[in-house]
Amino acid sequence: MQEDIMRLIELQRLDLEIIKLERAMADIPQSLQKAKKESEIKGERLSKIESQIEEKERQKRLFEEELQEEQKRLKQTQARLTQIRGSREYQVLLREIDEMKRIIKQKEEEILKMMEEIESLQRDKEKILEELSEVRKTLEEETNKFEDFKRTLEKEREGLLARRSNIAGKISQSILKKYQLIVQKKGGIGIAGVDNGICEGCFMAIPPQLYNELQKDNRYHECPHCKRLIYYKKIYHPEEKNHLPEE
Repeated sequence: MQEDIMRLIELQRLDLEIIKLERAMADIPQSLQKAKKESEIKGERLSKIESQIEEKERQKRLFEEELQEEQKRLKQTQARLTQIRGSREYQVLLREIDEMKRIIKQKEEEILKMMEEIESLQRDKEKILEELSEVRKTLEEETNKFEDFKRTLEKEREGLLARRSNIAGKISQSILKKYQLIVQKKGGIGIAGVDNGICEGCFMAIPPQLYNELQKDNRYHECPHCKRLIYYKKIYHPEEKNHLPEE
């Protein structure tokens, strides 16, 4: 039984190391999270600017078409002036021509304004593209660093799993199965030492009678509170003694 307990203690240690490695592999570093966030923000900003440019270009084309139609009408109306004999109709056409010229000028100004807005947006786009390029470069570097880190951890994890498999194969199947069920239910802790009557799995005091039985170390016991397997710590960890602080 003592050999199984010792192996379970080592198995527990390995299981905790494996859990620690798996959490480290799943925990994305802040530097990588920051680079991803910045890349997303600048990507969204770029998409928004491109949409604005596209919309401005569409409006500009529409105004240019309207301008061409207005200019065509102006030429046609101006041509009619040479055919007018009555002064009243002539004056009416002149007013129409003035109104057309006013509309043409207004549309030209609006088109010019749109061109300036598009140029400004293009400059913003170029700036965002430069920033996005730098951020994506950083993101790629941070991603590669994290992937290298995970590969290193994965190799270490594989080594621990191999050692775990070797140890687990030497433990009685009944007690191993019990330990693994407890591990699944108790957040990775399936066996705990008891020191000074306190279970180190749940930090609750076990009954005195159970504590006395535990010290005999002749059968398996479980904590009445957390249901973990327990062992008398001083037998299996004799080096862990309480020392008085040096004066």
